[in-house]
Amino acid sequence: MRSKKLLIEIIELLEKFENETAPGKENASLDDFVHFLQQKRSLQEDKNDIVRIAQNVSFLHRYSKFYIKKALKGSLLQTVDEYTYLVALYNEESLSKTEINNRNVVEKTSGNEVMRRLLKAKLIGERRDEKDRRIMRVFITDKGRTELMKVFPDLWKSATLLSGVLSLSEKETFLAITDKLCDFHKDIFVNCKEDEIDRLMLKLPPN
Repeated sequence: MRSKKLLIEIIELLEKFENETAPGKENASLDDFVHFLQQKRSLQEDKNDIVRIAQNVSFLHRYSKFYIKKALKGSLLQTVDEYTYLVALYNEESLSKTEINNRNVVEKTSGNEVMRRLLKAKLIGERRDEKDRRIMRVFITDKGRTELMKVFPDLWKSATLLSGVLSLSEKETFLAITDKLCDFHKDIFVNCKEDEIDRLMLKLPPN
């Protein structure tokens, strides 16, 4: 029975070969068919790799939150977002709420909730933009800076744990790759937020 199933599968692949690559090609050879099968296999492996990349990125995000939660234990900062918002403001005089949301890749509603908690804890302040009173700007307070200084040592440990077993050269390669990916996705998040997924796919370079 297994041989019969295999034969049926081969026949179906031959039909695909004839329809996809051999129309009008009267002298298609066995080598042509083998090449077709290799391409199919490579394409399937590529799809599997893409799925694994997406899965690994998702897992690394969860591991990061796991370690950072330990680092923030006992701090006024309770979430990863609260920490990243303070870090974004650390070397800035101020940022508009839109700017800080975009830097942290957070939607407006969720970002406003993060800022509400930081304002309540007096870790950030807010003021109207001097040139455009419609814009609200936020800035880190002295209390916020003090809190960041308290958690930096343990957060450095969490980052060290996350990079785990990577060698120095592997870390440099990983950093370059993730920088490249983040630059690509930042443009989409900031400028193409409302586009459908099929339109976003057009931004991928041709293979």
